[in-house]
Amino acid sequence: MRKKFKILLLSFIFFLNFNSNNLHCQVIVKNDCDTEIFSKVEFDKCLTDEVWKDDIIVNTNYIIKFKTSLLPKYRRLRKELTLPIELQSSLQQLKKTYDSVLVKKTSIFLIDMDKNQQYIQPKAYLSSLISLQTFNFYPDVYAILLNDIHLQLKPITSKEDITIFNILVDDVFKAIPNELFKRLVEITTSFSNENAKLMKEGFSSLFQGKQSEKDLEKYRIINFLLWLEDV
Repeated sequence: MRKKFKILLLSFIFFLNFNSNNLHCQVIVKNDCDTEIFSKVEFDKCLTDEVWKDDIIVNTNYIIKFKTSLLPKYRRLRKELTLPIELQSSLQQLKKTYDSVLVKKTSIFLIDMDKNQQYIQPKAYLSSLISLQTFNFYPDVYAILLNDIHLQLKPITSKEDITIFNILVDDVFKAIPNELFKRLVEITTSFSNENAKLMKEGFSSLFQGKQSEKDLEKYRIINFLLWLEDV
């Protein structure tokens, strides 16, 4: 399922780049909102879908910069880290859980979203599809595992599961040696600041909720360690 989403996203990005480089004047076309085909509700949804056009460009440009500018710079730093066996073991357990939950949630999100959009809001769909892909490129344990929004948002996560996810995250955090922790604070603070600059163009991450500064620091470190764990 994840492979299917990545293929769709990469095909879309290629389409944008191809047209930008070769046609210059090519733009994202307007929806065909036909009153003779659509009900009034469908027609209104079709019209309002146009507001998402700019988001498609913003989200695509963010991912391009994120993957070609930011991530390569920090990939070397991540690979240079020496992790104790206990930390590696805890990361592997968390990684399995994160990947499994992400695949399940992403697939259900997209199916339900398309249905709620009555299958006639392609721009809103593409905007969300692109945004969701960021969680494949770089993990976010709070957004996918710990945010209380998942207690209501399909597929629903139980309170018991969120408790288990918190334990897995805490196991990773407790296994970080002091010297490594200090280095990770430096790296992830720098990473966060550079990412914030990229996001000034308008990109907004999904499922961020309200996180304290202490939790933000903790999750940034966990996310950075989790990244590339299966490489």
